[in-house]
Amino acid sequence: MQQASRSRMIGAVEVTPLWDGPLPSTLEKIPDAGHRAEADKLLARAGPDALIMNVYGFLLRLGDRHALIDTGAGRLMSAELGRLDAALRAEGVAPEQIDYVFMTHVHRDHFGGLVDEAGQAAFPNAQLLLHEKEAAFWLDTRLEDMPQRARRYRDAACQALALYAPRLRRIKDGEGMSGVSARLAPGHTPGHTVWLVQSGGQSLLAWGDLIHLAPIHLPAPHIAMEYDLDPATALATRRRVLDWVAADNILVAGAHLPAPGIGAIVRSGSAYAFSPGL
Repeated sequence: MQQASRSRMIGAVEVTPLWDGPLPSTLEKIPDAGHRAEADKLLARAGPDALIMNVYGFLLRLGDRHALIDTGAGRLMSAELGRLDAALRAEGVAPEQIDYVFMTHVHRDHFGGLVDEAGQAAFPNAQLLLHEKEAAFWLDTRLEDMPQRARRYRDAACQALALYAPRLRRIKDGEGMSGVSARLAPGHTPGHTVWLVQSGGQSLLAWGDLIHLAPIHLPAPHIAMEYDLDPATALATRRRVLDWVAADNILVAGAHLPAPGIGAIVRSGSAYAFSPGL
Protein backbone atom coordinates (compact mmCIF):
# COMPACT_ATOMS: atom_id res chain seq x y z
CA MET A 1 0.00 0.00 0.00
CA GLN A 2 3.03 2.27 -0.41
CA GLN A 3 1.92 5.62 -1.83
CA ALA A 4 3.87 7.97 -4.03
CA SER A 5 3.82 11.62 -3.02
CA ARG A 6 1.86 14.09 -5.11
CA SER A 7 2.55 17.75 -4.46
CA ARG A 8 0.23 20.68 -5.04
CA MET A 9 1.17 24.34 -5.48
CA ILE A 10 -0.92 26.82 -3.51
CA GLY A 11 0.42 30.05 -4.90
CA ALA A 12 4.10 29.93 -3.97
CA VAL A 13 3.61 27.22 -1.30
CA GLU A 14 4.27 23.61 -2.24
CA VAL A 15 2.13 21.15 -0.25
CA THR A 16 3.17 17.50 -0.28
CA PRO A 17 1.21 14.66 1.36
CA LEU A 18 3.39 12.40 3.53
CA TRP A 19 1.77 8.99 3.98
CA ASP A 20 2.31 7.59 7.47
CA GLY A 21 0.52 4.29 6.82
CA PRO A 22 -2.90 2.61 7.08
CA LEU A 23 -5.15 2.72 10.13
CA PRO A 24 -8.00 0.15 10.14
CA SER A 25 -11.30 1.01 11.78
CA THR A 26 -14.53 -0.91 12.38
CA LEU A 27 -18.23 -0.19 12.43
CA GLU A 28 -18.10 -0.81 16.17
CA LYS A 29 -16.51 2.62 16.45
CA ILE A 30 -19.98 4.05 15.64
CA PRO A 31 -21.88 4.02 18.96
CA ASP A 32 -25.41 4.52 17.60
CA ALA A 33 -26.96 1.32 16.20
CA GLY A 34 -29.04 3.20 13.63
CA HIS A 35 -26.01 5.10 12.40
CA ARG A 36 -24.08 1.81 12.25
CA ALA A 37 -26.70 0.27 9.97
CA GLU A 38 -26.67 3.36 7.75
CA ALA A 39 -22.88 3.28 7.56
CA ASP A 40 -22.93 -0.42 6.67
CA LYS A 41 -25.05 0.33 3.61
CA LEU A 42 -22.74 3.14 2.55
CA LEU A 43 -19.66 0.94 2.95
CA ALA A 44 -21.21 -1.84 0.90
CA ARG A 45 -21.06 0.49 -2.09
CA ALA A 46 -17.57 1.75 -1.31
CA GLY A 47 -15.54 -1.45 -1.51
CA PRO A 48 -13.59 -3.76 0.82
CA ASP A 49 -10.96 -1.21 1.89
CA ALA A 50 -13.42 1.50 2.91
CA LEU A 51 -12.79 0.92 6.62
CA ILE A 52 -9.05 1.49 6.27
CA MET A 53 -8.11 5.10 6.90
CA ASN A 54 -4.99 6.67 5.53
CA VAL A 55 -2.86 8.65 7.95
CA TYR A 56 -1.23 11.71 6.40
CA GLY A 57 0.94 14.57 7.50
CA PHE A 58 1.73 17.38 5.08
CA LEU A 59 5.01 19.00 4.15
CA LEU A 60 4.90 22.72 3.32
CA ARG A 61 7.73 24.39 1.44
CA LEU A 62 7.45 28.05 2.41
CA GLY A 63 10.18 29.73 0.39
CA ASP A 64 13.39 28.79 2.19
CA ARG A 65 11.49 27.39 5.18
CA HIS A 66 9.95 23.96 5.75
CA ALA A 67 6.93 23.10 7.85
CA LEU A 68 4.82 20.10 8.71
CA ILE A 69 1.13 19.90 9.43
CA ASP A 70 0.96 17.00 11.92
CA THR A 71 3.61 14.31 12.25
CA GLY A 72 1.95 10.90 11.99
CA ALA A 73 1.95 8.21 14.66
CA GLY A 74 5.65 7.57 15.10
CA ARG A 75 6.04 4.42 17.20
CA LEU A 76 2.96 4.96 19.38
CA MET A 77 0.55 2.78 17.42
CA SER A 78 0.79 -0.17 15.02
CA ALA A 79 3.87 -1.33 13.16
CA GLU A 80 2.13 -0.35 9.92
CA LEU A 81 2.28 3.31 10.92
CA GLY A 82 5.27 5.57 11.50
CA ARG A 83 6.35 5.99 7.87
CA LEU A 84 6.25 9.79 7.79
CA ASP A 85 9.95 10.15 8.58
CA ALA A 86 10.89 8.03 5.57
CA ALA A 87 8.40 9.91 3.37
CA LEU A 88 9.89 13.23 4.49
CA ARG A 89 13.44 12.10 3.74
CA ALA A 90 12.29 10.81 0.33
CA GLU A 91 11.30 14.42 -0.44
CA GLY A 92 14.89 15.47 0.26
CA VAL A 93 14.08 17.10 3.60
CA ALA A 94 15.79 16.08 6.85
CA PRO A 95 13.95 16.43 10.17
CA GLU A 96 16.50 19.06 11.22
CA GLN A 97 15.29 21.25 8.34
CA ILE A 98 11.74 21.54 9.68
CA ASP A 99 11.21 25.08 10.98
CA TYR A 100 7.55 24.82 12.07
CA VAL A 101 5.13 22.06 13.02
CA PHE A 102 1.48 23.10 12.84
CA MET A 103 -0.58 20.72 14.99
CA THR A 104 -4.26 20.13 14.23
CA HIS A 105 -4.74 18.40 17.59
CA VAL A 106 -3.06 16.11 20.09
CA HIS A 107 -3.99 12.52 19.21
CA ARG A 108 -1.44 9.76 18.80
CA ASP A 109 -1.67 9.46 15.00
CA HIS A 110 -0.90 13.19 14.77
CA PHE A 111 1.68 13.83 17.51
CA GLY A 112 3.48 10.47 17.74
CA GLY A 113 5.99 11.50 15.08
CA LEU A 114 7.17 14.38 17.26
CA VAL A 115 9.34 11.83 19.10
CA ASP A 116 12.20 9.92 17.49
CA GLU A 117 13.28 6.36 18.26
CA ALA A 118 15.66 7.60 20.98
CA GLY A 119 12.83 9.40 22.74
CA GLN A 120 14.10 12.84 21.73
CA ALA A 121 12.51 15.64 19.70
CA ALA A 122 12.33 14.40 16.11
CA PHE A 123 12.38 17.99 14.82
CA PRO A 124 15.01 19.64 17.00
CA ASN A 125 14.88 23.05 15.30
CA ALA A 126 11.13 23.37 14.88
CA GLN A 127 8.70 25.69 16.59
CA LEU A 128 5.56 23.78 17.57
CA LEU A 129 2.35 25.73 16.97
CA LEU A 130 -0.73 24.55 18.87
CA HIS A 131 -4.06 26.29 19.40
CA GLU A 132 -4.27 27.70 22.91
CA LYS A 133 -7.48 25.73 23.62
CA GLU A 134 -5.86 22.44 22.61
CA ALA A 135 -2.76 23.20 24.65
CA ALA A 136 -4.85 24.08 27.70
CA PHE A 137 -6.89 20.89 27.40
CA TRP A 138 -3.90 18.55 27.38
CA LEU A 139 -1.41 20.48 29.48
CA ASP A 140 -3.49 22.43 32.00
CA THR A 141 -6.59 20.31 32.68
CA ARG A 142 -6.69 18.09 35.77
CA LEU A 143 -6.82 14.41 34.82
CA GLU A 144 -10.08 13.89 36.72
CA ASP A 145 -11.70 16.69 34.70
CA MET A 146 -10.90 15.08 31.35
CA PRO A 147 -13.24 12.70 29.50
CA GLN A 148 -12.33 9.07 30.13
CA ARG A 149 -11.31 8.49 26.53
CA ALA A 150 -8.76 11.32 26.68
CA ARG A 151 -7.22 10.32 30.02
CA ARG A 152 -5.46 7.24 28.69
CA TYR A 153 -3.48 9.31 26.17
CA ARG A 154 -2.67 12.30 28.35
CA ASP A 155 0.72 11.08 29.62
CA ALA A 156 2.04 10.31 26.13
CA ALA A 157 0.75 13.66 24.89
CA CYS A 158 2.41 15.59 27.70
CA GLN A 159 5.70 13.74 27.25
CA ALA A 160 5.81 14.55 23.53
CA LEU A 161 4.88 18.20 24.02
CA ALA A 162 7.43 18.59 26.83
CA LEU A 163 10.23 17.90 24.34
CA TYR A 164 9.24 21.12 22.57
CA ALA A 165 8.45 23.21 25.65
CA PRO A 166 10.97 26.00 24.89
CA ARG A 167 9.62 26.22 21.33
CA LEU A 168 5.91 25.57 21.94
CA ARG A 169 3.71 28.46 20.84
CA ARG A 170 0.10 28.65 22.01
CA ILE A 171 -1.76 30.16 19.07
CA LYS A 172 -5.00 32.17 19.08
CA ASP A 173 -7.59 32.02 16.31
CA GLY A 174 -6.28 33.63 13.15
CA GLU A 175 -2.66 33.51 14.26
CA GLY A 176 0.15 31.57 12.64
CA MET A 177 3.02 32.46 10.33
CA SER A 178 4.20 32.39 6.72
CA GLY A 179 0.67 32.50 5.30
CA VAL A 180 -0.57 29.63 7.47
CA SER A 181 -3.21 30.55 10.05
CA ALA A 182 -5.26 28.70 12.68
CA ARG A 183 -9.05 28.34 12.68
CA LEU A 184 -10.63 26.65 15.69
CA ALA A 185 -12.75 23.64 14.64
CA PRO A 186 -13.74 22.00 17.94
CA GLY A 187 -15.59 18.80 18.79
CA HIS A 188 -13.13 16.10 17.87
CA THR A 189 -11.05 17.63 20.66
CA PRO A 190 -11.70 20.95 22.43
CA GLY A 191 -8.98 22.73 20.50
CA HIS A 192 -9.08 20.81 17.22
CA THR A 193 -7.72 23.21 14.61
CA VAL A 194 -7.84 23.56 10.85
CA TRP A 195 -4.92 25.38 9.23
CA LEU A 196 -5.60 27.73 6.31
CA VAL A 197 -2.75 28.02 3.80
CA GLN A 198 -3.01 31.14 1.63
CA SER A 199 -0.66 32.30 -1.10
CA GLY A 200 -1.05 34.09 -4.43
CA GLY A 201 -4.83 34.26 -4.19
CA GLN A 202 -5.14 30.51 -3.62
CA SER A 203 -6.16 28.62 -0.49
CA LEU A 204 -5.94 25.14 1.00
CA LEU A 205 -7.41 24.02 4.30
CA ALA A 206 -5.61 21.29 6.24
CA TRP A 207 -8.46 19.97 8.35
CA GLY A 208 -6.99 17.23 10.53
CA ASP A 209 -9.75 14.90 11.72
CA LEU A 210 -12.78 16.81 10.49
CA ILE A 211 -13.80 13.45 8.99
CA HIS A 212 -12.46 9.95 9.51
CA LEU A 213 -14.06 7.66 6.93
CA ALA A 214 -14.82 9.55 3.73
CA PRO A 215 -17.31 6.96 2.38
CA ILE A 216 -19.37 7.54 5.54
CA HIS A 217 -18.83 11.11 6.66
CA LEU A 218 -19.06 12.85 3.30
CA PRO A 219 -22.43 11.41 2.21
CA ALA A 220 -23.69 11.28 5.82
CA PRO A 221 -21.91 13.89 8.00
CA HIS A 222 -24.33 13.27 10.88
CA ILE A 223 -22.89 9.82 11.63
CA ALA A 224 -20.82 10.08 14.80
CA MET A 225 -17.84 7.92 15.71
CA GLU A 226 -16.43 7.41 19.17
CA TYR A 227 -13.26 9.27 18.19
CA ASP A 228 -15.00 12.64 18.75
CA LEU A 229 -14.92 13.79 22.38
CA ASP A 230 -17.95 16.05 21.82
CA PRO A 231 -20.04 14.51 19.00
CA ALA A 232 -22.64 17.30 18.81
CA THR A 233 -20.01 20.02 18.50
CA ALA A 234 -18.00 17.90 16.06
CA LEU A 235 -21.09 17.54 13.86
CA ALA A 236 -21.75 21.30 13.85
CA THR A 237 -18.09 21.91 13.00
CA ARG A 238 -18.11 19.26 10.28
CA ARG A 239 -21.13 20.78 8.54
CA ARG A 240 -19.79 24.32 8.86
CA VAL A 241 -16.38 23.51 7.41
CA LEU A 242 -17.74 21.28 4.64
CA ASP A 243 -20.12 24.07 3.60
CA TRP A 244 -17.28 26.59 3.70
CA VAL A 245 -14.77 24.69 1.53
CA ALA A 246 -17.42 23.55 -0.96
CA ALA A 247 -18.92 27.03 -1.36
CA ASP A 248 -15.57 28.84 -1.61
CA ASN A 249 -13.80 26.17 -3.71
CA ILE A 250 -11.04 25.77 -1.14
CA LEU A 251 -8.86 22.71 -1.59
CA VAL A 252 -8.57 20.46 1.44
CA ALA A 253 -5.82 18.31 2.91
CA GLY A 254 -7.15 15.70 5.33
CA ALA A 255 -5.31 13.36 7.66
CA HIS A 256 -7.65 10.50 6.77
CA LEU A 257 -8.82 11.33 3.25
CA PRO A 258 -8.45 8.85 0.40
CA ALA A 259 -5.25 9.04 -1.65
CA PRO A 260 -3.59 11.37 -2.32
CA GLY A 261 -4.95 13.20 0.74
CA ILE A 262 -5.49 16.50 -1.11
CA GLY A 263 -8.46 17.44 -3.26
CA ALA A 264 -11.74 19.28 -3.53
CA ILE A 265 -15.05 18.84 -1.74
CA VAL A 266 -18.14 18.89 -3.94
CA ARG A 267 -21.62 19.36 -2.47
CA SER A 268 -24.77 17.64 -3.73
CA GLY A 269 -27.81 18.50 -1.59
CA SER A 270 -27.01 17.53 1.98
CA ALA A 271 -24.20 15.19 0.88
CA TYR A 272 -20.60 15.80 -0.13
CA ALA A 273 -17.99 13.98 -2.18
CA PHE A 274 -14.20 14.07 -2.42
CA SER A 275 -12.54 14.78 -5.75
CA PRO A 276 -8.76 14.23 -5.74
CA GLY A 277 -8.51 16.47 -8.78
CA LEU A 278 -4.76 17.03 -8.65
